[in-house]
Amino acid sequence: MSLSVFKNFYQPMETLNPSIAITARASYFTSIITFSIMGSFAIKRSRRLSFLYYWMLIGAISSLIPLMLSSINEWQLFFVSVLLGSTFGIGLPSCLAFFADMTNFENRGSLSGVVFLVSNLVIAAVAVTLLNTDLKVIALAAGAWRVVGLILFALLKPKQETKTKDNRHISFSSLFENKRFLLYFIPWFAFSLIEWFENPIRVSLFGEFAASAEVIGVAFGSIAAVVGGMFADRIGRKIIVLYAFVSIGIAYAALSIMPTNIVVWYFFAVIDAIAFGLIYPIFVLTIWGDLSQQRERQKYYAIGTVPFFFAGILELIVKPYVLSVRPEAAFSLASFFLFVAVIPLLFAPETLPEKIIKERELKEYIEKAKKTKEKYG
Repeated sequence: MSLSVFKNFYQPMETLNPSIAITARASYFTSIITFSIMGSFAIKRSRRLSFLYYWMLIGAISSLIPLMLSSINEWQLFFVSVLLGSTFGIGLPSCLAFFADMTNFENRGSLSGVVFLVSNLVIAAVAVTLLNTDLKVIALAAGAWRVVGLILFALLKPKQETKTKDNRHISFSSLFENKRFLLYFIPWFAFSLIEWFENPIRVSLFGEFAASAEVIGVAFGSIAAVVGGMFADRIGRKIIVLYAFVSIGIAYAALSIMPTNIVVWYFFAVIDAIAFGLIYPIFVLTIWGDLSQQRERQKYYAIGTVPFFFAGILELIVKPYVLSVRPEAAFSLASFFLFVAVIPLLFAPETLPEKIIKERELKEYIEKAKKTKEKYG
């Protein structure tokens, strides 16, 4: 919702001064990244619950700031960009780490898929409802959304975390020295860059079909998130991510061969949506919770979400240049680099403990044996 307010805030400036609007959007993403990293340092785990209440309250107030501005100039645009980005970013690692603490290996994938489904459907419904509405209405809706979230969070009555005896300092450099972290982070970073770089080319090529592709994305992506999350808790996260990377690589290859074929467009839209629904819940919510311990999760999530926002900044910079690239060449390169990005995943260890996988396989085998015995016994 914060992003919806921001989009409607900078759109008028886009027609008056495109360069200022681009800089403002870059400031928004940069603020999210910067304050996310700062928040992962500043907020101690023992105080995280109290902070989350304040974070949601401040988010609700900041969403209403556009109501106080009668007109939009350059400085106001930058102010709102930094304000919305910082108030969203500073609490993001704590929020995601809290989700990881409230889940476990057995259900984290499934719940990540459900969160993605609900978020997708709510955002789509709000976007349709508020289509072509005034900025003030959108700001009020965003503020109300944050307040509802705060009330629901309070009704859940989450328990305050206790202090741990382990007070060792976890640095960001130690994350990048962690081989397990890097083997998942590098493919995720590559996927984010490729998706953002290719997006302007796809939109330009698809034309009016781009709107249909978005609808397909919400529908198939939401279903894939739930189904993929369930399988991620049964057979592991790694195989799900590998399937998604290979699938989207094949889809880009098909698009590079027949970039103007409407059937290929539908094929790509469906596969891209499924891959999106499999990859994003796992890389945003699941993997970093699996790899980290409670005392270090905020830093894992702070760095783990950087690729998505950083790629958004780069898209703004390279968009004028990538549109001059022939679609066939652009999609061929995307397919190639996606297959290259799979290489680190092949060496990455499975984050779902093997014990859990074996126990579920044994349980299924016993249940199957019982049914066979009942049938023929």
